[in-house]
Amino acid sequence: MRYVIAVADEGGFQNAARKLNMAQPPLSRQIRDLERQLGVALFERRPTRLTEAGRQFVTSARRIVEDADRLVRELGRGELDELTGTVRLGYLPAAGYDTVPMLTRAVAEEHPGITVEAFRHWAPDQALLDGEAELVLTRCAPAHARLARRTLRKERLVALLPATHSKAGAGGVALRDLRGHTFCYFPRRRAPAYHDAVLQALSSTGESFTVWEHPIPNDPLNFTVIPSSTVAHIPDGLAALPITDPLPDFDLELLWNARAADPATAAVAETALRLARREGWINERSWE
Repeated sequence: MRYVIAVADEGGFQNAARKLNMAQPPLSRQIRDLERQLGVALFERRPTRLTEAGRQFVTSARRIVEDADRLVRELGRGELDELTGTVRLGYLPAAGYDTVPMLTRAVAEEHPGITVEAFRHWAPDQALLDGEAELVLTRCAPAHARLARRTLRKERLVALLPATHSKAGAGGVALRDLRGHTFCYFPRRRAPAYHDAVLQALSSTGESFTVWEHPIPNDPLNFTVIPSSTVAHIPDGLAALPITDPLPDFDLELLWNARAADPATAAVAETALRLARREGWINERSWE
């Protein structure tokens, strides 16, 4: 299972063999033997990519390997050495709808001795740098040399329109269909980098909009955008539509100081990444 996961993660047998510190022929042979035992092909060759059966195998294998590793760690610590502590988690408001509640529940199940103190913050990465948090969930944070960063949830921007809008029942909307509309968004002072990145993404399509710093569209000629993970939580009277323009992703990222993280913080980070894989928030690496 570890060999298959390595090939999946590295995108090829040669890179996986290098990562595993072994020669490529025995790695290829082991996986061919496994495929014969299973009766299915896990990889397409030339180029190397997972088959559908391979994707299912890797998803399950990750859970099994992680559970096995966790069991070894727990046995090594001993039953009396349960992880304890408080981990402060800063998060952007939109992450509070279901990502944060699901994460806190997962931590409570896996590590009952750890308490997660979650708080909303418009600039969570700055809270991390200032020592106000041990972990944060954020978007568009600038690179910091001492911070570890992992994508927790793949996110697309979705258009939010009044339910009375002529496009509200459509299967999607192009930004050109919203010409003459006012773009409603949170005040820039709250999260300048995120705010600017979203406006830049919209303008990259060649369209331009008057911006009103008011987050809820309350007029047929208003609209806004939200992360795809929040669609299930929109208020009554609004409609969410996929944007058909090729906009960049605005992924929700997990940041922490890996060099200074205590065991409780590291455990919460591991739980978050397991949760993301289990819920399908992040996809297996693509070789398209």
